[in-house]
Amino acid sequence: MPDTFLSVPLFFELTELKAMEHSALLARHADYPFTDALEKALSKIEHRLQESQLEDLRRHVGSINVLSPSQGALLQPLLRELEQAVATRETLILHYAKSSSSSAQERHIDPYGLIYRLGKWYLTAYCHTREALRVFRVDRMKSLSLTGRTFEMPEHFSVQDYLSNVHEHQDQVTMDTPSVTVRLQGHTEALDAICNQWFLQPYLVVRRTEYEAEFHIQPDRMMKYMPYLLLSFGRSINVLEPKELRSALFETARDLANYYDE
Repeated sequence: MPDTFLSVPLFFELTELKAMEHSALLARHADYPFTDALEKALSKIEHRLQESQLEDLRRHVGSINVLSPSQGALLQPLLRELEQAVATRETLILHYAKSSSSSAQERHIDPYGLIYRLGKWYLTAYCHTREALRVFRVDRMKSLSLTGRTFEMPEHFSVQDYLSNVHEHQDQVTMDTPSVTVRLQGHTEALDAICNQWFLQPYLVVRRTEYEAEFHIQPDRMMKYMPYLLLSFGRSINVLEPKELRSALFETARDLANYYDE
């Protein structure tokens, strides 16, 4: 071993070991790109434990389970490529579909950072096509290739600060543009899921009770985002107002019924 390596034994408390094991469990179900390396490190630690310690640890670790949604194809290889490109500041060519129903388009991007939120991975990047920063959903990336070209990230750039600024900008747009009040009532779990939608958070005004929430949002954004989103929650959500949104839900549901009746 090199002279700089200190051969000092490490002693972990049971709670520390549990925390690391649970971190690996959560990482695996989140498609964390370096899950294999994390599990390998934990395996080395487990190898040094006494049998009684190992049995106690496994008993505690088995008390927590994670059910993750199927993503079709594992994202780990793609996430590893993206993380590497972020670290090396390499421009990428990306084929990206803005929605599940749209065709993929080619984008040249400078990747700035990855975000994991509510079961989804996102990439914040400078898009050369749009000449602006954009947030891309990783599971909508169809293909990825390296260009060999590097870029300079803006000094002191922070993904977290950028997302906060996006929300602040949307807040300002909301104040400067006429908006409508959307009042929703429903099951707590359904309202939690709606209020935690990243694109709706700037418009959330108040969570009146655990069963009711109020948004102030521009009419065009309301009609674009909310009908299909709210329909996905079925009868667990009721639109109290506005009448226009209730009508849009009715028309959307009728169109879907006609589609499946053909």
